[in-house]
Amino acid sequence: MYWAIIALVTVSCAREEIDAVKGNDSDGRREPAVKVIDSGYQSLPVITRAAESNGEETDGDNTIMRTRFLAGDKIGVFSISSGGATHYQNLELAYDGAQWKNPAGETFYFFSGMKYFAYYPYNSEFDFDKVDWSKNTAAGFFAGYVNDWMPQEDQSTTQKYIASDLMVGDGALDGDTFTFSLGHTMGLIFISTAEEIKGTVYLFPKLTEADAMESLSPDSKLYSFEQKVYKPSRKQGYYRYLVKPGQAKFISGMNPEEKVFSFTCDNVSAGKYKKFVIDGGFDPSKSEVEDFTVRIGDVLFNDMHIEHSHEDGTTVSGSKAGIIAYLAELNDEYTEGYTHGLVLAGEMEYYKGSSASRSWSYDQYKDDMADHPSLVNCTTLKQAMEDKSGLSNSLAVGSTEGLGDLAKNHGTTLPIYQKASMWFTLSAGQWIKIIQAWGGTLRSVPEQTGTFYFNYSSNIQPGNTSFSNDFKYLWTPFYITTNSNDSSNPTANRYSAISSTESNDKGSAIWMFKLAGSTTPYASSTSKSSSQGRIWRGFAF
Repeated sequence: MYWAIIALVTVSCAREEIDAVKGNDSDGRREPAVKVIDSGYQSLPVITRAAESNGEETDGDNTIMRTRFLAGDKIGVFSISSGGATHYQNLELAYDGAQWKNPAGETFYFFSGMKYFAYYPYNSEFDFDKVDWSKNTAAGFFAGYVNDWMPQEDQSTTQKYIASDLMVGDGALDGDTFTFSLGHTMGLIFISTAEEIKGTVYLFPKLTEADAMESLSPDSKLYSFEQKVYKPSRKQGYYRYLVKPGQAKFISGMNPEEKVFSFTCDNVSAGKYKKFVIDGGFDPSKSEVEDFTVRIGDVLFNDMHIEHSHEDGTTVSGSKAGIIAYLAELNDEYTEGYTHGLVLAGEMEYYKGSSASRSWSYDQYKDDMADHPSLVNCTTLKQAMEDKSGLSNSLAVGSTEGLGDLAKNHGTTLPIYQKASMWFTLSAGQWIKIIQAWGGTLRSVPEQTGTFYFNYSSNIQPGNTSFSNDFKYLWTPFYITTNSNDSSNPTANRYSAISSTESNDKGSAIWMFKLAGSTTPYASSTSKSSSQGRIWRGFAF
């Protein structure tokens, strides 16, 4: 690796990059575990403490709202010595629910004599002109970046709220743990409304309560806002909105009786919040919420409600859309920009006669390859894993003669039409993520071509090592486990599920996944015209 000395125009010293392996002092290099904590938004003195469930905590005489980091959260790390030498320049560290690690596998090292600074949320296109390399604190180092930061107008989802919640902080070594203590640089408006929430809230294990789905009764009393505010829990009547410190923000909305309310928040400082109470504020005793924790194998219906499969193995009645096969984490790259996960159709499409081969005829497809330069030919396992969007693949070839059946819409009158992606043929990367979520682990090397294999130890039915047993168990809402004759039943079908990922550079082969009847699943590069391939669509929601 080449490490250059870079002269900086904006500071008086030079910035030297330190070799990550050798270091500036081998005796001073350590490999600690990384911890990230948030100092929280502190209430102003006039604020009184509300219910603990709204995210407020007491700390001495203050009330604090802290950020709890989730799997998928990312920070950016810088390090600099007193002489201006640098080691890390926007090193990405991602939280997997237990540890903070670099996604590319780079080890985080502590070097004695160096200062460490971090910011959140991570930006892969960080502007280095907005930091001051001559400063020895995070506040000074990131001052230019903070000064130019502006919260988004739309903060209505967790990802959009996070994208506005800039935090910076210093790092320090304590034993074998290196801790970054981050502080909020924006101000916060906290709103408590007199909502009465009645119904079912669908909670997703890897996401926040803000990302829950809900099925509420007409008896619920909800508030609406003109501004796109953030609701941190679908179970509570609290809202948040981030503002630039010192700048006034007008907030308005309507209560359940259609009466307008409004207020202006001004002079809220960085790391502080102001609380506004509407119509007496939220009283949990007036809400009746049933928690429903979503799990793989649940049934998603066309009206967007969710049910568990029946414990007795009988089928589920109603207008079923499909089986929830994969649950997303925060910032998930495999769910087409949707929040919650991936659903597989209850049935595999069965083509009669020659239509199966016609759907995948290379003779029809090869002349159109030039029209679809965005398609990636993934010859190795590593490339297949990185093909994350079956929707993009399916739409790219959707106009090609004979391939229009890769994607299709839901019925336009169904609620799901507005709240989920269209049906599409999953990419190889999405199939791999699904199999891994069920309990599969890849045993082929990243450079493997032709065929790659999984080991299997069930996350669905602990102790089970047969993929086909889990497959049948998960599909009981559509087919009882003893049914082995229906050609549309994916658990009994002898065919392979087609992915939308090319597996050679000629466009003649595609990755297909052998699932039914397999103790352990595997994928193989197969001719598109193979009679073994069948389309099994899914969608993101």
